[in-house]
Amino acid sequence: MSTLEVKAIQAPTGYDLQMPAGHILQVVTATTTTEVTTTSTSFVAINDLTLSITPSSTSSKIFLVLTVPHYLGAGSSGYHASSNIFRGSVSGTSLGNANWGFGSVFVTNSSAVVGNVSGNYLDSPNTTSAQTYTVGFRVNGGTGYAMINNQRGTLTAMEVAG
Repeated sequence: MSTLEVKAIQAPTGYDLQMPAGHILQVVTATTTTEVTTTSTSFVAINDLTLSITPSSTSSKIFLVLTVPHYLGAGSSGYHASSNIFRGSVSGTSLGNANWGFGSVFVTNSSAVVGNVSGNYLDSPNTTSAQTYTVGFRVNGGTGYAMINNQRGTLTAMEVAG
């Protein structure tokens, strides 16, 4: 068995080194344990779960992975707490359902509920300009919490070669 060890791979002058389609070219992650509270029925930005990634090619895709821990307290019966990803700010392009984002936690009785909203999305921004992605959080009534008790929320963006 042989071992090949290199410090760098560089294309010859005049050539462009391209990775085959489907390869991950870069990864950017935003993470937080800072608690967020809202009573807003419109999506509000979770500022610590905002990131920017610059595609290297217009054919690149951006694969987004989201996990946000939610909490609705006792007495919130009938209420949802939802998270969504937006291209740009929370007034930008919704990548999930306009009302429910990538999912929600729901209280059906007087007990508190805790759960993660997780999702993924393959975006096609068709540009080499920096793209900002923002996580929004909302409730349809009552008070909702994200990252309560130092739980970790994450948003990861991966550039996928097109």
